[in-house]
Parts: sequence; structure tokens; C-alpha cells
Amino acid sequence: MKVAAAFPAFALLAAAAACQPQAETAEQAMARMDTESAAAKTAIDSLAREFAMHFSAGHADVVANSFYAENATAMPPNAPMASGRAAIQAVLAEFMPMKPQLTITPQSVSANGPVVIDRGVYSLTFTPPGATAPVTDTGKYLAEWRLIDGKWLMVNDIWNSDLPPMPMAAPAKP
Repeated sequence: MKVAAAFPAFALLAAAAACQPQAETAEQAMARMDTESAAAKTAIDSLAREFAMHFSAGHADVVANSFYAENATAMPPNAPMASGRAAIQAVLAEFMPMKPQLTITPQSVSANGPVVIDRGVYSLTFTPPGATAPVTDTGKYLAEWRLIDGKWLMVNDIWNSDLPPMPMAAPAKP
């Protein structure tokens, strides 16, 4: 009697298991990610051009509020991390008086669902305070983007220069 009662429950569980989607094979996952990465590359290329255009126009507020998630973190070189849009805007605003001209070139975009890792290079021309001529810095970056409410937004952004470090001052003699 108990066996007969258990059979319908077992049959129901077996039928439910048969309806579950099968796990992706490694090959299927790679093919899916390749397709997602190609689509994301198009979007990230466009966002990089827009980011550079607004940054070069001095729109630190537009860059912070349109390209970064609310809780994003920016990790600029030789400076503390900036967490949140307001802090990121403050970091970016420091560049605006120097009339920056930015070019961003994504080189590798890897997507997996709603997450993208974007690796690339940049060129930034600006005139430092007190300088008579502009300076050009080149470097590399790594950004993590997330698809949030249908829009790609950066959640982590780190960049650093290819220029050699500035010489350190000699320690004072006692």
C-alpha cells in the first residue's frame, strides 16, 4: 500500500525533473558568452565614445550620473577610491579646469549575462595647473559593467598611466 502511494509522488517528481532545463555544457556556455560578448562590445564601444565626449566637454556630472551605477567605485591612480556617484563626480571634476581631451579604446569585452568586463586603453591630453603646454598621458583601464534596468552602467572602474612614476623627493637629512 505504501509503495503504491509513493509511486504517484515519484512519477510527479520524475516528470518535473524532465521539464527542467539541462545545464549548459562548457562548449554551450562559451558559445553563448561569445555571442553576448560581441553584442556587448558594440554597446561598450558606443558608451566609450559618449563617455569620452562628455568628459572632454567638462560634463563631470553627466559622466558620473549616466555611466556609473549609484554604488559604483572608481579607482584613480595615486588617489583614494571614490565610492558612489557623488564621490566619482568629485574625482572627475578635478580634471575639468585642465581642459581634458579623452579618447577611450575598448580592446576586449567579455560578457556573461548581465556582467561585462571591459579592458582597454586611453589617451588623455590636458594642461596641468601652471603649465604652459598640454601633456598627453596614455594608459590602460579595466571596467566592470552591469546591465541595470536595461542600461549598461559601470560598477568598478580602475585606470593607470603608462608614464613612469614621478621621482620621489629625497628624504630630509636629520
